[in-house]
Amino acid sequence: MASAKSLVVGLSMPQLKADAAGLLHTAREDGYDFVTTVLPHSQDSRSDVTVLTGRWWRTSVVGVVPDADTPEILVHRLPFQLEWAIHMGIPAVILPAPVGEMVVEYARVIQALALDAQNNNLQIWIQTELNDKSLREYEILHRLCDGLSNIGMMLVMEPMPTMNSAAATVASQIVLLHKAIGAQLKAVCFPTKVFLTNKRGYPTLAKSHQVLFTEVLKRVGRTVRVLLDGLSVHQIPNAGDGMGATLCLPYLQYIRHMRQRREVAAALDSEQAAMENAYLDSLQRPLQPLKDHLEFSMYETFEKDPVKYQKYQEAVYMALRDGCSNLSPSVGNPKQITIVVAGAGRGPLVMRSILAFRQLEVPQGSLILRIYAVEKNPSAVVYLESQARHNPEWYGIVKVVRSDARLLTSSQIEGQCADIVVSELLGSFGDNELSPECLDPLLRSDCCRASTVSIPMQYTTFLSPISSIRLHTDAKQQAQVPHEGGQPLGIMRAMETSYVVRTHAASQTHLEQACWSFQHPSPHDRNKERSAALEFSPDPTCAAAYGCGYGPVDPAIASIVGQAPEATAGPLTIHGFIGSFSAMLYAQGDKTCEISIAPHSFSKDMFSWFPIYFPFREPLHVPAGSNISANIWRKNANGRVWYEWCAKIHRKGEVIDVTPIHNPNGRSSYVSM
Repeated sequence: MASAKSLVVGLSMPQLKADAAGLLHTAREDGYDFVTTVLPHSQDSRSDVTVLTGRWWRTSVVGVVPDADTPEILVHRLPFQLEWAIHMGIPAVILPAPVGEMVVEYARVIQALALDAQNNNLQIWIQTELNDKSLREYEILHRLCDGLSNIGMMLVMEPMPTMNSAAATVASQIVLLHKAIGAQLKAVCFPTKVFLTNKRGYPTLAKSHQVLFTEVLKRVGRTVRVLLDGLSVHQIPNAGDGMGATLCLPYLQYIRHMRQRREVAAALDSEQAAMENAYLDSLQRPLQPLKDHLEFSMYETFEKDPVKYQKYQEAVYMALRDGCSNLSPSVGNPKQITIVVAGAGRGPLVMRSILAFRQLEVPQGSLILRIYAVEKNPSAVVYLESQARHNPEWYGIVKVVRSDARLLTSSQIEGQCADIVVSELLGSFGDNELSPECLDPLLRSDCCRASTVSIPMQYTTFLSPISSIRLHTDAKQQAQVPHEGGQPLGIMRAMETSYVVRTHAASQTHLEQACWSFQHPSPHDRNKERSAALEFSPDPTCAAAYGCGYGPVDPAIASIVGQAPEATAGPLTIHGFIGSFSAMLYAQGDKTCEISIAPHSFSKDMFSWFPIYFPFREPLHVPAGSNISANIWRKNANGRVWYEWCAKIHRKGEVIDVTPIHNPNGRSSYVSM
């Protein structure tokens, strides 16, 4: 039923009697995907249970627990209501906001029921308003429930006139929405009363609500659910059948129209977005490229990147062009250009180097290109050899060398010295796949000279705090994943491991800062250890324009939140650090060629790398006006490289909270050399 690129929209009419069957029939006729029904708190009969089959309860009905006369009555009724929902296979239940002094008991009951509901995939959505107080109450409830993954937020939009003037500014609301996305936002509810009326009498959202909803769709439109709540409040002249069977069809049409907006479609419907769907918030341990061999399918995935390899070709061309200016090649005196591709994989950099060479404007026959494709993976070598023998563009140019690039000798490349060394050994944190440990031995060997150009020439790591209940919860769940020897990873190791992840239900809370850099060649830098101490000051915008920490900064959001009052930032909760990198592939004078996954300089449409997540064992609460001090170390010993990290929260000289130093001595996670 879902249309407009699979946006799932439901209808709630709590004014009607608890008859899911009747409402579902008319709602589906109009094109709604689900309806809500009030959950029973007694064993009284209801007609819909004998009309709807299990299929409809499991896919198209969401339960609602209404407010009771007192918090005590609400908490008392809750077990029966949720147990009935589990019995019926209902996929989600909407609960009222936390109830004052009863919040601890409320959380206890919810947690117990949510644990039981996990096996049935029942989601619990807590109604939350878009203000600091409501968000904070939700967060306290969620922490009392130990961050269970099936407890999330349903954001209930309020009519703008009911908000106070400070909260009603779009800038303030965008900042609050940014926080909500990191706090497990599952659904957004629009009461019909929040809709205005356009000139033709049809419902429309206020401009401020349009901005907020557009941001919701751009950020989490692939997973969020939308609920329209209430009877129609619009009397449309001469609408006839245009009101639909529910009389709420125009509201659904408007929501679908918002989903089809150009900026939303660009964020959600691109080929890249489709490719990323399977990876959203899915934690992956970083590759161990020196220890393990990549699979064929992984090479294929990397090679689909339309930006990275074009940038590499551009960098190789720039290096060739600058190098040729010193050679004075001629047909009678041809010069050989030698390129070593370190870690050739299936050969995309080999092909791009050939294409770059063809771009040179030199007399034909005045230059000879020789490429040595160095690869340690024996299975990939088979593919490279096949290319070298059967691909006419490679034939006579490319020689395949099966070797670890660190151990390459001049004799393996026919006594030549490389003019250019090209590699794609970078990881999500720049150096986390041991690019420095691989490249420096090669660049210092007899295969290279002092003038050998390395592509990349330099790369820098970046770090920022991140707020994401989803990532933190998923990191804790890694404790049950089998590790070496088949034993569970355990909670300590799980929370002291960094993860590559396509962040989605996450919010970067501060502008990223540079940690350290590596340069190649670096003849005098033999120490590969690094450390950084970073200070993140309060940001009134909560870095809302930086979104989930992956992708370019949104200039429209940056412009809006730049007007946010300083008090907007309020308190934060952070769940770890998010890491990224930028790389200078080649630079000569003022001419540069760069790639980056750091949001401030993100290479648009490049998807070869996702960010890296460094979790905290426990979330850190950051009171309003507080600084975050971040420390991170890159360490190595005994053939291993690892990271250690910690954070401190302080304000006006007072230390408020600290984390322990995570992963000391690489006890939980490391990369093997």
